[in-house]
Amino acid sequence: LSLQLLADSHRPERSVASLGQWPHQSTEQSWEEPSASSLRQIKFNPTVPHIVINEHKDVTFNCSIKVPQLLLRPDAPGISLWKDGRELHVLDRIATSHFEISDEEEVAMTSTFSILAAQRSDNGSYVCKLNISGMEVVSDPILVQLEGLPHFIRQPEKLNVTENSPFNLTCQAVGPPEPVEIYWFRNNIRLNEKPHISPSVLTVPGLNETTLFSCEAHNSKGLTASNPGQVNVKGIPSAPASVRVLNQTAHSILISWVPGFDAFSALNSCSVQVKEAVPQSNISLLFSTLVPPHVYHIQQLEPMADYKIRVSCENEVGWSAFTPWIPASTTEGAPTTPPLNVTVSFNESSSSLEVRWVKPPLGRIHGELQGYHIWYKWQNSKGLQNASTEAQQNTSLAILPVVATNATCSIRVAAVTKGGMGPFSSPVEIFIPGHGLITSTRSSTPASGNTDSFTIALGFICGTIAVGLLLCLSVVIQKRCMETKYGSAFNRNDSELAVNYTAKKSYCRRAVELTLGSLGVSSELQQKLQDVVMDRNALSLGKVLGEGEFGSVIEGRLTQPEGTPQKVAVKTMKLDNFSQREIEEFLSEAACMKDFDHPNVIKLLGVCIELSSQQVPKPMVILPFMKYGDLHSFLLRSRLEMAPQFVPLQTLVKFMVDIALGMEYLSSRHFLHRDLAARNCMLRDDMTVCVADFGLSKKIYSGDYYRQGRIAKMPVKWIAIESLADRVYTTKSDVWAFGITMWEIATRGMTPYPGVQNHEIYEYLFRGQRLKKPEDCLDELYEIMSACWRADPATRPTFSQLKVHLEKLLENLATIRRSGDIIYVNTSLPEESPDTTQDSGFPQVDSDLDPGDTAESCSPGAESALVAVDVHHNDPWGMRYVLEEQLSGPTEEEAYVPLLPASEEGSSWTQASTLPAGSSLASELPCCNNFMEDSEVLL
Repeated sequence: LSLQLLADSHRPERSVASLGQWPHQSTEQSWEEPSASSLRQIKFNPTVPHIVINEHKDVTFNCSIKVPQLLLRPDAPGISLWKDGRELHVLDRIATSHFEISDEEEVAMTSTFSILAAQRSDNGSYVCKLNISGMEVVSDPILVQLEGLPHFIRQPEKLNVTENSPFNLTCQAVGPPEPVEIYWFRNNIRLNEKPHISPSVLTVPGLNETTLFSCEAHNSKGLTASNPGQVNVKGIPSAPASVRVLNQTAHSILISWVPGFDAFSALNSCSVQVKEAVPQSNISLLFSTLVPPHVYHIQQLEPMADYKIRVSCENEVGWSAFTPWIPASTTEGAPTTPPLNVTVSFNESSSSLEVRWVKPPLGRIHGELQGYHIWYKWQNSKGLQNASTEAQQNTSLAILPVVATNATCSIRVAAVTKGGMGPFSSPVEIFIPGHGLITSTRSSTPASGNTDSFTIALGFICGTIAVGLLLCLSVVIQKRCMETKYGSAFNRNDSELAVNYTAKKSYCRRAVELTLGSLGVSSELQQKLQDVVMDRNALSLGKVLGEGEFGSVIEGRLTQPEGTPQKVAVKTMKLDNFSQREIEEFLSEAACMKDFDHPNVIKLLGVCIELSSQQVPKPMVILPFMKYGDLHSFLLRSRLEMAPQFVPLQTLVKFMVDIALGMEYLSSRHFLHRDLAARNCMLRDDMTVCVADFGLSKKIYSGDYYRQGRIAKMPVKWIAIESLADRVYTTKSDVWAFGITMWEIATRGMTPYPGVQNHEIYEYLFRGQRLKKPEDCLDELYEIMSACWRADPATRPTFSQLKVHLEKLLENLATIRRSGDIIYVNTSLPEESPDTTQDSGFPQVDSDLDPGDTAESCSPGAESALVAVDVHHNDPWGMRYVLEEQLSGPTEEEAYVPLLPASEEGSSWTQASTLPAGSSLASELPCCNNFMEDSEVLL
């Protein structure tokens, strides 16, 4: 026998070198290709299938095989080692040794593999392979399993949690050996006496202080301790520090501050409060800014004013305390008012012009007065000559030389401070002739003092003439009024006895007299409404649709210029003793609607004026007729009628989308509604919602907020928390009200905050309480509502974002109706008369039904009525319910429902407010007319 030993760290290459010649084998013997059958008989010798050993110990196993001499090439590779299907080329921690023992017929090959200091990564399945003539011979697998102390996969992690809020911690460790048992520790004190099998989840009901949690993993080999995980309790942040002024201008101050300890919850915004150092009132400015950076540019300040500033910051838990007040001042600014009472006189003795003026009001100078700038120009036939001069601060007189005759001198004066030059006064002109009289113009507010005698005489003559004309005009008007009122019985110019009658009322003349000017409103409001004033004769009034304490809504018919009639709603002032301010407010609402042009915002059709019973001009506002009335009444009828009507969720979300579209349009035009609610949204014939009732709306011309200056009745339960506190309104205040309106729609007309009194609302909201999720409301829909009620207005969504979210939600909802969901039911009785059925005014909810989906009666006199109904699958067990729809539309008289809320305080049901036969709405809503008590308080 010849023995061959190969030992290295690589996969061995078999060598023909040996200790002696191969016995009984000629070196000239040729190698032959083995047959497949002979190769299949070659196998590795059996070895140990499963090796279990402790971690960090050496693992050794052998692979041996016998191969016939004729089948083995001289240059054939040796035995190779594979793990988990991958050949081990680089054997850093594996020592190998290879032996071959040859005889005349076969070669016995043995390879020994040793894994030094085995680790967990060495766990796995190992096999030996030998390649013979292109065919692989594979050994049985050898499974190596290492055992040791438990190894952690998950340990308690560091957390920041809300105070007294539950949370979970996970501890997971593995062997082998298994099982692995877990013990929990809180501040190094064991929590569980009995072990938990890994993985273990520890539920902590809540903490009020920082705590350390850890765990121990035990198995039969010993234990392993985890790293401690610190759990911090979120709290209110510390007050900011080092508030300082970085820059000052006449109208702004730039400040910075160092944030305080965030109490394990990141700061998201800071509030900057600004007050006058010597307060003239209790008003303070409050600015909100997102952080970082911790810098804010305070604007809209008065020049040369002293202020106090402090800062507070917020995290998800709440607001920090304010910093101490720091003083800050704005710099000087330019005056905002020109000098007053500018006059010019000619001094013949010195041949000069004397310019006099009055110092601007002290509060409008905005700085220390440095002097005045006088600009003047001379104009005659030879051309223009401009010049200017300066005057000291303690004077109100300037002497200008006369540089030309037969010329006009135009003079303007401006005040000057270190902040700049203010506006010029209106030009004052004086004519200097070659000889004769001197003429001049005066400022709009003449200064007191000596006046030219000619000017006095001219003024007296003009005044006398004006008074005479007024007296004559008043006599003529009085005479004409008497003739119009009582009639002129006889014509004195005619000697014959003839009776002539003058009309007691002249409608043609009255239409001319009844203008906006006769109402006594401001010229600005007259100018806004001038192009929408309509002829009273084109409007005919009908029944009263709704009445309130101060106004009423009347059904009307407006004749268009082309002669076609249009059904309208006419809003009037109910009382005859209304004040001038009430008329202004009534018409201001119409002026708001005048320029609106959006399908989801109600549009003004016109304004007209008629005489009241006391012969006092009374304004009327003409609006489109809304068949289904206001949205709140519609939702109440759908829920509280004797036969409740089902309104699908898709329709409710469509209402919300319509309102969001309308409010997006208003906010883009810088309008604050300030009274958005379901009662102030109207339903058109096509079930489209229009935003209406702009009695409290305001346009903001600069900035993004409006502060209400006087006490007024306001709907408390719809007002944002910052508006309740400071009477400050922004577009985000309307977003808050939109969220309340969404809640009204989702609850189908319920009153917000049931059980909470008006005087309790602010405290309720300040504690972080909000409206609860309505029953059967989608989580996604309630999340959108909740976003509208965030305490920080800056974090609330815009109407554009709300529109996008609601439209996406509407798209994801199932279609209201499919052709397979429509069935037809014969609902009439043989003894039923058409007159016994009254239309409730409730619309067809699914108004998008194709004409082809409905069946029409072939005969108008058929006794059986065919109606279409919706099939709604209510649950997974196949229960269904149907909603009847009328195939023939109701008449205008039958389909009446109230158009608008009857008053600013709430709704009142009148005899004209027709409800379906048998309706129990009046009895089930005893508080329907006390809306003011439930929803409004004085702010």
